[in-house]
Amino acid sequence: AMTSGVQLVDIDDNGTFKYILIKVMKDGESFLILRGYGWAEYHDDIYQEISARLEAEGFETECRGGGRIQHRAADKNLKVYGYSQDFGRADHAKAVELLKTKYPSYEMSWSNEGY
Repeated sequence: AMTSGVQLVDIDDNGTFKYILIKVMKDGESFLILRGYGWAEYHDDIYQEISARLEAEGFETECRGGGRIQHRAADKNLKVYGYSQDFGRADHAKAVELLKTKYPSYEMSWSNEGY
């Protein structure tokens, strides 16, 4: 498949952190991936790291906005909200769809509030 070798979702196991959606393209096909990490001071920190890795594998990338994720593993709960100053607001509903592929048993919600 097109996505082979590329995880759709990779986020920290717990905590509140910045996330971004990245459109990944190759040979006229594209798909969305989600990345979220507490080490990132800026949304662009995540994009620089992930895009460099993907571009080395022959993919093209485009950041499709960002926000924050609150991951409460003990409660099996994910909240998606906020926006990125660098890239604008991600489509949080799409983010939740992606997160459900990795965390199908979680309770999830999203909101355009906050930053």
